[in-house]
Amino acid sequence: MAFIYTLSDTPAKDFDVARSTIKWLPFANSLVHIGLFMVLSVFVLRTLVLSRLVSQTLIAYLTIVITSAYGILDEIHQSKIEGRTSETIDVVYDIFGSILIVVFWLLLKKFPSKTQKW
Repeated sequence: MAFIYTLSDTPAKDFDVARSTIKWLPFANSLVHIGLFMVLSVFVLRTLVLSRLVSQTLIAYLTIVITSAYGILDEIHQSKIEGRTSETIDVVYDIFGSILIVVFWLLLKKFPSKTQKW
């Protein structure tokens, strides 16, 4: 969360070099949002799994809700930074990254590998 906050807190002019470096990559912004929130979702999911306080279904929903809420708050925070804007599509990318991790986790639970020992 701290890394995402730090990126969100950076003024737009500080991203000029990065933008010019990756301008050849289409959808770079969306890939960054999806990737960052996939990593955040892994940490949230792992924390909830290790806590063993709730069911697996609730873990899936909570992971999506927590990371989505952080994505929304991050966009609100970002709108207050010089040269930055808040965009709804960024929140959609954040939620999509979270859903990808939850679906992957649920598939791993449904189809465990033969060498995996639970």
